[in-house]
Amino acid sequence: MTAGAGEGRLLAVVTDDRFGGVAEETAVLGPLGVELRVASCSSSAEVAAACADADAVLANLAPVDAAAVAAMRRCRVVSRYGVGLDNVDLAACAARGIAVANVPGYCDAEVAEHALALLLSLTRGVPGRDAAVRGGAWNLATGQASVAGSVVGVAGFGGSGLAFARAVLGLRPSRLAVWSPNLSRERLDAALGPAAAALGVELRAASFDELLSGSDFLSLHLRLTAETAGLWGEAAFSRMKRGAYLVNTARGGLVEASALARALASGRLAGAGVDVYDVEPPPPGHPLLSAPNCVLTDHCAYRSTRSIAELKRRCAENAARALGLRT
Repeated sequence: MTAGAGEGRLLAVVTDDRFGGVAEETAVLGPLGVELRVASCSSSAEVAAACADADAVLANLAPVDAAAVAAMRRCRVVSRYGVGLDNVDLAACAARGIAVANVPGYCDAEVAEHALALLLSLTRGVPGRDAAVRGGAWNLATGQASVAGSVVGVAGFGGSGLAFARAVLGLRPSRLAVWSPNLSRERLDAALGPAAAALGVELRAASFDELLSGSDFLSLHLRLTAETAGLWGEAAFSRMKRGAYLVNTARGGLVEASALARALASGRLAGAGVDVYDVEPPPPGHPLLSAPNCVLTDHCAYRSTRSIAELKRRCAENAARALGLRT
């Protein structure tokens, strides 16, 4: 798939389609006269071949590394499906004058809902009770936790962190403790102050130590950076409140999986809800696959019919803007 577009037409290439169609992209780019092609790339070499004559590259999971970028003869933009840009060589694009775009915020509501679903699955024992009822058991005399009256911690205050904080306020914890690098009390109050006050929830801009030691439930919504990688390891778990619950719908690299598994096995943590992993999918023998009281999902927090449609549309719109076809 190396031939150029039809004469006089711009060409946009989707590196790999993981969503089952390009109706939204076609609706944006087609009326603008852009030819859209869908490749099935999984390697740098395949991206290089498919995108050699592309004016715009709509990048999904395939690697857009330096070698792939070097083969792009006329590309003006790499538009990434999603928030993260881990598989795009930003320096190589910059050196060639290629703009790079992503789609922030498209799934903030979905991630918040999924984090809350994992937390409630743990506190109410939903997976175990489902299995018990299917096996003929009834009215299990096992403990269940309640968010009401507890301390809920939120690490990270970007879009999904804010959305989760707003959602969990409705469960009326006694305190909502939020920590994020450079978070100001003024910003926290502006975003959540009136709602927290109306619901009688104490709102606190916590230090990292306060977040760890005081939270009964802790949901992670941080970006993965050099500073946050592995931040939840042995040291952090040893400082967390005994019997706390951890939820991670952000990035797998924030948490040392083996340390989390040990914290669960020792009873340091009462449970964990995990949607993202250090290695995906987690291979056989991964420590979390056999960890007790751990609810696992398959990196799906971002997904809904609504969010995927928005992602695809905005990815195409980013490409169109970079090509000068819309504002």
